Amino acid sequence: MISYYEVLGVTPESTIPEIKQAYKLKLLSSHPDKIENVSAQIDIPLIKQAFTTLIDPTSRKTYDQQLLESTKLSGFNINGGGLDIYSLDDFEFLEDQEKWIKACPRCTSQNSICLTETDLEKGTPDKDGGFDIIVQCNSCSLWIQVKYYEE
Repeated sequence: MISYYEVLGVTPESTIPEIKQAYKLKLLSSHPDKIENVSAQIDIPLIKQAFTTLIDPTSRKTYDQQLLESTKLSGFNINGGGLDIYSLDDFEFLEDQEKWIKACPRCTSQNSICLTETDLEKGTPDKDGGFDIIVQCNSCSLWIQVKYYEE
């Protein structure tokens, strides 16, 4: 199954103006007079449905949730899944050292998962206005995902 993002040639992070531009280009390139390979044609109703869904924030959010659920049912997780997810609030903040520490949930080694302000500046923005970072235990091979927000 092709996603609406693939139909329009955009990513889930694309802005509304980017989606509008991609929609116009896709309609132009899908016009019967412009197509050289008829089998590669994406039908116009599908392009319109993709645009209508992705341009409306409520419909887009619902679609994204359905897309995520369908990929999970297929055995895929498109958000880096498989990692345990923790909040930065689960960590202890050491003011004097300016770092966040946590005992490893697997090997239970104390202070073996550590984050600094520099680490947090390298986090990846998520769709909820926060950030994600993946960090490894210093004592074993466990990796965890940490979610946090700017203050």
